[in-house]
Amino acid sequence: MPPDTIVRFADDVSRMLSDVMRKFLRRQTKEVVQGNISLPQVFILDALKDKSSMRMGELAGVTGIADKLVKSGFVLRGSVLGDRRVVNISITAKGREVIRRHNRARHKAIMDMFGHLSAEDREKYLEILTKIHQHLK
Repeated sequence: MPPDTIVRFADDVSRMLSDVMRKFLRRQTKEVVQGNISLPQVFILDALKDKSSMRMGELAGVTGIADKLVKSGFVLRGSVLGDRRVVNISITAKGREVIRRHNRARHKAIMDMFGHLSAEDREKYLEILTKIHQHLK
């Protein structure tokens, strides 16, 4: 791809991606507001939902967010037997319920946004998104 083409592509994607993400997040805002939870908190709950617990160190830089989740009753904080320096957090039933509702709203937003596309276009989008995801890993 010639340099000017990739620059133009980056400009277009940057402009459209911001708008698409804003509209996508707006569709989920109602659920976030009802759950009295922020999007960064959603990201932590989403990471915790399939694990028994995580070390706070795995969530580097989000201690304040985790503290708010503890205060809201969405996660529990605990220490590891034999090493009180290691702090774990685990999701509560209340946290599981709020992330389940949020993920259901996200799923509906995705269906609304992509429902007008053909199955072939959705497959192409998923293929490209998968390649980007794999590259970022």
